[in-house]
Amino acid sequence: MISTKALEDFSISDSNFADEGSSSSVNEREPDIWREFQQGSELALAKIFNAYAHNLYNYGRQLTAHEDLVNDAIQDVFYQLIKSKHKISAANSIKHYLFSSFRRRLMRLIKQKRKMIYEENLEREGQFLISIDPDYHSIQTMFTVDQKKILEEACNQLPIRQREVLSLYFFEGLSYKEIASVMDFSQVKSARKLLYRALDNLNGRLHKHKDILRILFVFVG
Repeated sequence: MISTKALEDFSISDSNFADEGSSSSVNEREPDIWREFQQGSELALAKIFNAYAHNLYNYGRQLTAHEDLVNDAIQDVFYQLIKSKHKISAANSIKHYLFSSFRRRLMRLIKQKRKMIYEENLEREGQFLISIDPDYHSIQTMFTVDQKKILEEACNQLPIRQREVLSLYFFEGLSYKEIASVMDFSQVKSARKLLYRALDNLNGRLHKHKDILRILFVFVG
């Protein structure tokens, strides 16, 4: 049996989990790892935590500068994962479940902090700035150092929701359906429309860098 105390052995703020696993390796063995986790394996829990906690942490820090809220939300999501492990379908994506649950929980924590107003606070503090981290994002190897810098600068001139959909689609590899769930859209087509709006804006900002746009459009389904 997995105890919620098992999470106390995992640290979000340090780098202990960074080398233990990766989201790509977990994706390849997701059904097996999920089955082991449901059977009570703390090793399987560690693999899931190690693969996704860093991604959640980076995503959360893009949404808020309050590190304590991000850490609390991650802990809450994994506590809930342990409690609900037998209720979650093995057919569901672990990554999608974690991101969707994490965003909802973090938004609740942010709203509870009465001095913070989500949209206004993000605009004021300049949050959700996309950074193409070579240890974090899946398509980063497609770009040169100069191209990454140009793409980051162009993305971070876009409205916040457009930055977020670009991050979830290109850098987290979520599907339109999963993005719609994470971002609380009632229809999948809303996620697709937002992505294409963001790409249209990028097209205008990167008109001198068609090579970067070609790489991005390769990944658009």
